[in-house]
Amino acid sequence: MYETGFAFLLQAEHEKVIYGVLKRLNVSRQNPAYEDLVVEGQIAFAQAYCAYCQTHDSVTEEAVMPYLYQKVKWRLLDLLRKQTRTKQRECGLPENADELWAMIPLSFENVMTDELVLELWNTCTPNEQKFLALRLETGLSLTEIAKILAVSRKTVYKYRWSILHKLMIL
Repeated sequence: MYETGFAFLLQAEHEKVIYGVLKRLNVSRQNPAYEDLVVEGQIAFAQAYCAYCQTHDSVTEEAVMPYLYQKVKWRLLDLLRKQTRTKQRECGLPENADELWAMIPLSFENVMTDELVLELWNTCTPNEQKFLALRLETGLSLTEIAKILAVSRKTVYKYRWSILHKLMIL
């Protein structure tokens, strides 16, 4: 069914698209799922090529290659996200972290007397401690904390997940 797509993949070093996508997604050869991702990329490439050929009258390499790159990237990104969600579930981290935050009182003075939170505080990096202090003391939203700390929201979310992971280990 996808013979033409696989044939195109094997022509003129088109397989480099897959390796380029993996490099762009920061997946190294040491990743245990690397070979599986390569195969998934090859399949996505062949499927996307066949879909492109069905919807376009003329197929030029200049036009099809960016399309194929994007399709392979989206497919591999979806797989990596799925792996991440699976790992989070295996680690016991809740999908909705707000539930865990709701269990922590917002009064910073009361929390500091709790032995568990003191242990958590001691395991946190200085940046995580700043985040934790702002979150517990003020109850600000993550966006507001990001502005105060002068970091991106993505970084604040990383702090939060790191703290939650440390909390689950304690």
